[in-house]
Amino acid sequence: MKTKLAIIASLFAANSAYATVELYSGANNCALDSKLEAAAFTKHANAVGNLEALTQKHSEQAGATGNGYFIFNPAYLRTDRYFNCSVPLNANIGQFTLTVHGTTKGLTGTNAFCSISRIRKVSDGGIDKWFKFKTGKAFYWTDISDPNVAEEQFVSYTTMLDNNYESGAVLDLKCRTTWDKGSVAVGQIELSY
Repeated sequence: MKTKLAIIASLFAANSAYATVELYSGANNCALDSKLEAAAFTKHANAVGNLEALTQKHSEQAGATGNGYFIFNPAYLRTDRYFNCSVPLNANIGQFTLTVHGTTKGLTGTNAFCSISRIRKVSDGGIDKWFKFKTGKAFYWTDISDPNVAEEQFVSYTTMLDNNYESGAVLDLKCRTTWDKGSVAVGQIELSY
């Protein structure tokens, strides 16, 4: 048994020597979608009045936290609002493993998800333009958490992606929470290649 463990340990050590792991915090790399935020606030303020809308806006959990997370628990118009997380990719990255570490709390309802895209600069007739390319990858916060647990729980999502060794690319996550209630939070985004 010790021999098998030693072989496994040495293989792991040999493989990890060649791996690069980059970590990005949710607090520093995620933000509210400002266009959607402004439109949702205006719509909500028109319905309930400016004072009520401002009170709800200031009392909600939406933004960076002191412990490195980005939390999202909107108080109004939850289906209209998203947040984005962006991390840089570079020419040293071909195939890589993406792992998103976060928390969920009290999710009820549906459609809490993150879609994953790559944004990269493309020369278009001598002018550089940014284009978004869907990866076909996404995850539902409700699929990676236990619906029977109302308290905060730690969750992770892992998938393989390919940057094709392209420079000037950005990995983009567009995320939301459920239409009903509950919070989602991104703690750390991990790239391994």
